[in-house]
Amino acid sequence: MEDRNCELLFEYLRSILYDAKVQPLDINELDEPFQKLGMGLQFLDKAVREMKAYSAALSRGDLSGVMPARDNFLCENLKNIHANLNHLTWQAKQVAKGDYSQTVSYLGEFSEAFNTMTEQLREREESLKRIAEEEKSHAERAESYSQLLMAEAHMDTLTKIGNRFFFQEKANELLKTGEALAFCYCDLDHLKYVNDNYGHGEGDWYLRYFVHTVKSHIRKGDIFARIGGDEFCMILVDCTKKDAEERIEEMQREFAQEATREYIKSFSCGIIEIEKKHDVMSLEQIMEEADMVMYKQKRAHKKEYQRQLYQ
Repeated sequence: MEDRNCELLFEYLRSILYDAKVQPLDINELDEPFQKLGMGLQFLDKAVREMKAYSAALSRGDLSGVMPARDNFLCENLKNIHANLNHLTWQAKQVAKGDYSQTVSYLGEFSEAFNTMTEQLREREESLKRIAEEEKSHAERAESYSQLLMAEAHMDTLTKIGNRFFFQEKANELLKTGEALAFCYCDLDHLKYVNDNYGHGEGDWYLRYFVHTVKSHIRKGDIFARIGGDEFCMILVDCTKKDAEERIEEMQREFAQEATREYIKSFSCGIIEIEKKHDVMSLEQIMEEADMVMYKQKRAHKKEYQRQLYQ
């Protein structure tokens, strides 16, 4: 009889330890002295089942599953691992947010690997930031250099105003707006005479003084450019031909009255009015017409100059 009880208990213990599906034990099949031992094995069966389910969940990374009973002594170490994994998960999330100060000291060899990883991530991020800042700085310098080259390409180096390229670009932009415009084609009189008789340095002063005079009479939105040696163009925005003529005459009077040089100072100008909401005319056509008008005034200036010479 005792052998039969031992055989039932041993077979139950073997099934608990090795079978995927534990064969149940009927306590009533045991003699009374062995029933208490059978109930102990049933408690062990429950504890082992919880331990297997718990360890399986942890192996899958399931940290939010059902916790085993508090009195299950078989799961004590697993509970410690569970707590460590929960904290490690929180630390990993902090690292993902950029907090590389997180360190691990409670997981042995894994701690060293984790800490090395966070340090390498910190160094990598700092390196990427430096590279990004350098690239940004290079891009900004390249952009500034490009803008400088563009500005220089559109500037007359002597007078520091726009050149022919600048004028063509801005003039075409203004023509598309439909604004009322006054195109003024100017030619600086006597430049060759000044260069031949006083030197090119004086000729440069003559050009710069003319530019200074004009700039003191035009507005911020107006366009003024040197398109050739002694040729200049102005575009006066929202300006009638009458207003433009009055403004040009005022410039001519002021320019001629400069008293520090003994030679005659004058410039000729032709004005073409472009009415508001105009059909877009070609810039070449406008400049050609303004040039023709300018030469009428230039011939008149030449006659007046010769008359003064022979008085």
